[in-house]
Amino acid sequence: MLTDKLDGTIARKLNAESDLGANLDSLGDVLLLVMGATTCFVLFVAERLETWEFWLYVGMMLFTVVNKVVVFLVARKYHGKGNMVHTYFQKSFAVGCFIAVAYWAFVRNLPAWSIYSLLVINIYATIDECVYCVRTAEYDIDFKGHGFEKYPLRRQ
Repeated sequence: MLTDKLDGTIARKLNAESDLGANLDSLGDVLLLVMGATTCFVLFVAERLETWEFWLYVGMMLFTVVNKVVVFLVARKYHGKGNMVHTYFQKSFAVGCFIAVAYWAFVRNLPAWSIYSLLVINIYATIDECVYCVRTAEYDIDFKGHGFEKYPLRRQ
């Protein structure tokens, strides 16, 4: 979240915003999530991973990447530019992933319901972002999610 805020602020102050920069920012978010969580797992949790926990974690990371690709493609189809919206739900999912890994590192036990909860948040965020891309008349990468702000609807 810190790098996301920092690069966006710098780009706006330098008037250096671009579609390429927005795409690189979104790609960086996904890579940072996957690499950061993987590094935490390897350094702190590797000796405690049971087979099902490891595959559940790998599945969740793959699912996250697939979901981001889906949102990218939906935005490209409806708005002519493939991008990933930065909703609060997606950000809460990323924070939840890192909290889960830190919890697992120190307690050495992570309830399965917490992983399933993160998956539900991720699925909801993907659906929310796709609905936004399909329904909005004006695409805004900084849309925060349904329930947080209104947006102009596309004419049918």
